[in-house]
Amino acid sequence: MMQPIGLYSISVRGLAVPDLLAWAAACGMPFVHLRGGARGVGLTAQSDDTVRAWARVARETVPITGVTADVELADLLIGGSAVRWQAAQEVTRLARATRTLGGAWVRLLARTPLTCRQLTGAAALPAAEVPLLAEIHHPQWMSTDVLTALLDASGPTGGLRLLADTAQLAAALPADLPATASGAVPAWLDLIAEHALVLHLSDPGTGLTGCGPALVAAAVQARIHHGLPLQVAVEWTGPDRSPRACLARYRAATAWWRTMQGRRR
Repeated sequence: MMQPIGLYSISVRGLAVPDLLAWAAACGMPFVHLRGGARGVGLTAQSDDTVRAWARVARETVPITGVTADVELADLLIGGSAVRWQAAQEVTRLARATRTLGGAWVRLLARTPLTCRQLTGAAALPAAEVPLLAEIHHPQWMSTDVLTALLDASGPTGGLRLLADTAQLAAALPADLPATASGAVPAWLDLIAEHALVLHLSDPGTGLTGCGPALVAAAVQARIHHGLPLQVAVEWTGPDRSPRACLARYRAATAWWRTMQGRRR
């Protein structure tokens, strides 16, 4: 069975949420990941009536299966008390709105690398109405010890999972790895694949080229093949994010993913 491939809303500009959902449905996209932070649709600044109206449109067009936040994981875990409180309030409100929209998770940014020592003594993540996913953005996260400490840092709330991004992960792989180097793939990549709930096929304008994205795809597809429930969506971040350009990149990334199927490690 072909896996449905959704779209991250950052990939297209100039469309209000109801128009985005209607356009995605018309293009045959099965679901949308919504950029919900202040740099996206500003979900927590919307009225309850607006959020409920968007939820009705989603039910009539394509579902919003998850929402991304602009909140930095380091602020939640090791920030000062005021910083942690403010970040936790934003996550709590965003998770509540995500639940109203029918979404199943909220993504947190993890651009600031933390050490095992910092993570061991970190504050627990806030309890939220949906699971929280961390998207790691820095090569210093790419260590099995650090990743394990990160996953344990959710404390009593439990359940912290990951959002994997092909561009971020491929950039951290050794440059001399061949695309078929299954035995040489770092252990941290398998650990990320094991704990990821979402994969973004990230095209920055160059397409999904080179061995890095292929190795990430192979690691994730191996997990999918063994029953891991994982959503895949296209993230197009090139200069032209018109609906026409976005659709072309979405179709190209979807075709690439299909070619990667059957090449599992």
